[in-house]
Amino acid sequence: MDDEKAALRKKLDRIVELGRWADELLKTHALPEAIEAIKERIRGADSDDRYTLTLELKSLLPLAGRKREAEQTIDEMIACLPDDVRFPISKASFYLYDTDEPEKALEAIDLALGRAHRTRFFRREALGVKARILLKLGRGEQLSQTLEEIMSLEMKREIPDIGRERDFIDRAPPGKIAEDVLARYNVFCPKRETN
Repeated sequence: MDDEKAALRKKLDRIVELGRWADELLKTHALPEAIEAIKERIRGADSDDRYTLTLELKSLLPLAGRKREAEQTIDEMIACLPDDVRFPISKASFYLYDTDEPEKALEAIDLALGRAHRTRFFRREALGVKARILLKLGRGEQLSQTLEEIMSLEMKREIPDIGRERDFIDRAPPGKIAEDVLARYNVFCPKRETN
């Protein structure tokens, strides 16, 4: 068990290191140069580094107006990694935020959710993205059902996921979410006081 924790710590440290490298690259280079440097580093990377660097790359490509290339990059990773949940989540977010195509985002998040339920990884994160998509589409009944799913998840420390979120609740217009669901979600994830 200690060996597993040490290996996980090493992997997380490497992800942080690569993220800092990419951030520094963006501070010191123009966006097209930073993208090319990341692509070059991906070519010689092992599978873990390739994964992390490709996540960095797919977030930069739309900023450079290279949305089609970003979509292709995401699709390649989805095809290569049939159990991965993060790239299908990324595809849904790409359609929701970068191309403003919420219907396509909904299709993409369904793929992510299928993988998330099969692997048990990032289920809450995928459902949170689905909630944001449904909010954008104005589908209150489905949004309420998704919130029910989020609240019913049994979380385990050793299975990767994210914490409780409520931005989709806070942005929902009055009456969009069933009142009983909203009341229970407010208990499940209370609004934090801001100073």
